[in-house]
Amino acid sequence: MKSFLSILAFAGLMTSCLSDEASYRAGFTMIKPSASGLVSNHYANNTADSLVFFSYGNWAIQDGEYGDNSWITIPIRKGYGEAIYGQRVTMTQNTTGKPRLAHVVLVDTDHPSDAKANMLLYQHATRGDGSLGSAVDVKSIVGSDGSQIQLDYDELHRPTLVDIQKDGSQLARLAISYAESDSVMTITDMGSTYEKAYERDFQPYFLSNNVDTVGYFSRYYSSGYPISANLMFNFEHRGMKQNSCVTFRFTDAGAKLDVDSLHNVDTLFYFWKGERIEKLAMTYGADDNRNQSVDVNQLLRGVEECDPYLLASLFRYTRSTSIVTKAVGKKGEDDVEYNVTTQLNADKSVSKLTVANGTQTITYTFNY
Repeated sequence: MKSFLSILAFAGLMTSCLSDEASYRAGFTMIKPSASGLVSNHYANNTADSLVFFSYGNWAIQDGEYGDNSWITIPIRKGYGEAIYGQRVTMTQNTTGKPRLAHVVLVDTDHPSDAKANMLLYQHATRGDGSLGSAVDVKSIVGSDGSQIQLDYDELHRPTLVDIQKDGSQLARLAISYAESDSVMTITDMGSTYEKAYERDFQPYFLSNNVDTVGYFSRYYSSGYPISANLMFNFEHRGMKQNSCVTFRFTDAGAKLDVDSLHNVDTLFYFWKGERIEKLAMTYGADDNRNQSVDVNQLLRGVEECDPYLLASLFRYTRSTSIVTKAVGKKGEDDVEYNVTTQLNADKSVSKLTVANGTQTITYTFNY
């Protein structure tokens, strides 16, 4: 089989002339995906892409030799030259637990040896929120401490509701909608409203309105240069509604933050109004945190301290890919230790999560 790189040499615009025939032009100009990005990348819960191109001659679309095309559908597979063609390529959600590749080839049917253009579609194993494409949606979480969490989703497994209560008191509530026409998400957070354009991952980098901002922020060296995010970054609420920060620090070797990479935060620092209130060093077990829709590690400190944005993995890089088993550190001047035990379902999603902290033990039961 040819190398993966060799296929790229054929893509893009190709023209040719024959000396014993009338001059002609054969080839394609790729518009979507663009010639500068010949591999079209998708998340496990993406279901469509656009194929737009100009063809000089009559053309046909053939299956290529790379990957498996069974998960994509291309409605129009042949046409005429001197025209721009655009169509919607549909794909199934990737529930295999592994990334996958599809390969199609545009061929000039009158001069097949002179003009070809390749398009590759790559679909990641994980969704935009960092969960595996096979992950099941958590509909509710019931805590032995009187806490109740309700979650709703759409058909793409995107969260539409995160509601956190304890003993009848409302602690947090996010209502989320996604406008497909202009790719804008709207989040209503206990009276505050945010709107943000989203990309294929359905994730915001940050959210803001006139008085509040929620999102990623860089940490800085004493010299003023930003620290690389694969070493350390902040997730912050800044503004009138809340002033909090969590610093995520990885090991000195850094973490891989590619889409399907495995990464676990080494140390967490919690700040409230600029003052550090807790520091935790994390230990993880073998259980994967990507087999259910929510980030179960966010329940470590109890629902009162559970951030609904992070529980629903609206900011995927805050989600460690393994489930924590122990966290030790300082809360103020006091030593603190959290011990976590987990029971799994047959599909490896979390059934029960028990957190012991000193004399307090809370068991969370997950419903799907």
